[in-house]
Amino acid sequence: MSKKVRDCLFYIFIVIFSIMTILISLYASGYKFNLSWPLKFNRLLQKTGMLNVATVPKNAYIFLNGKEQTGAVFSLFKKDFLTTPNKIKNILPGEYALRLEREGYWPYEKKIRIDSGQTTFAEDINLFRSDSPLFLSSNLSAPLINGNGRYIYLKTSGQIINLKDNGLSPIKASDNTGGHWIKNGDKLFAGGKILDFGNNSIQDLTTIVGAGVNSWYYSENDDYIYYATAYAINRLESGNKTATVLLKGENYLSYEPRGETIFAVVKTGNKISLKSYSLKTGAKLEELELPTVGNYSFKQEHANYLCLYDNQNLTLYLIDPLSINNTTVIKGIKSWSWINSEEIIYHNDWEINTFNIKTGKSFLITRVSEAINDIIWHHSGRYFIFSTASNLNAADLQTGTVTSIARALNINDLALDEKNNLLYFQANIDNQPGLYKLLLQ
Repeated sequence: MSKKVRDCLFYIFIVIFSIMTILISLYASGYKFNLSWPLKFNRLLQKTGMLNVATVPKNAYIFLNGKEQTGAVFSLFKKDFLTTPNKIKNILPGEYALRLEREGYWPYEKKIRIDSGQTTFAEDINLFRSDSPLFLSSNLSAPLINGNGRYIYLKTSGQIINLKDNGLSPIKASDNTGGHWIKNGDKLFAGGKILDFGNNSIQDLTTIVGAGVNSWYYSENDDYIYYATAYAINRLESGNKTATVLLKGENYLSYEPRGETIFAVVKTGNKISLKSYSLKTGAKLEELELPTVGNYSFKQEHANYLCLYDNQNLTLYLIDPLSINNTTVIKGIKSWSWINSEEIIYHNDWEINTFNIKTGKSFLITRVSEAINDIIWHHSGRYFIFSTASNLNAADLQTGTVTSIARALNINDLALDEKNNLLYFQANIDNQPGLYKLLLQ
């Protein structure tokens, strides 16, 4: 090889080496050539962005604009496909269709934007199992799950399902009676009866208080049982053996004890008021007049506020126990669920909103084309589930991204067992109406 050829090859190598060094330096600094057609010379070399993506559960494959993302390691025999959680670097700026796939789960899709020199975060994305709902019972009833996820109470029939084997308990409550699980979770209070599943026994409190009880109330805060008769509210004492009259002489439509105070909706002639009384003395503390046309009832919930609902006018009253004059009114609300101590998520026919009690502000999450039946918040998963007549959906609070997790008819009465990540609901699937359960994640 002549010296001239050697010199030529040397200079070519130097040029190639210099170009490669510049290109590698640009790539390492986050720059990339944009060769998409039509070429735009002012955008031929662009500073890229990064995508940080994570899912629950992990190990979902990542697609951008339909292209599965691969790692930087090159192999002739096998591609290194990226899974979550992961950081994808050197993405050209622009809008992308992000798709996440994991076997046995519904795919997740979302529009994202990548900006130059910025990191786009798509974290805490929940993926939901694509399993079919499991049929439990032909009993069409709103399910009430105990705290440890061992039993479900079906108030229409009064039956209790043992979730260990999906069998019926040998003891049952009266038909069409509301219920409440007592603290330890193995006792149910329903219709004036305490059902103990530890020894399969029933204690009938009507043998103590007699007939004529209009309504019962179990207070988890003080572990007392309250009941209302004609023009009186009473409390059982000494292990449910004796009764004490707390209030009398007025027409009490609904009531709820809270701490040292008892709150009651009272009707006097054509006037309806919300009143608070001292539990110790029975003295009236405060009064707030309510619209005379309405059907009011307290909804027993574990919250900082009392929930008084008028199901005739679809109005929710969130009452501060320290003063009933600090009452927040939300109109046009069909059902709701607590996100935290100061915020609820709720729906009307077509919209889902959040409401913050401290700020007094409502925020629209999403609109749907089919009337909404029910909604429930998943605290540990930080997402919500809602049903329409034919779809069961899970949605992200921040983005409003909705994933359809089941299709059925007449979906309603959602109940969540967060401990076991199970959802229970009424539905009609393949012409089989009844109670179903669905594993979420």
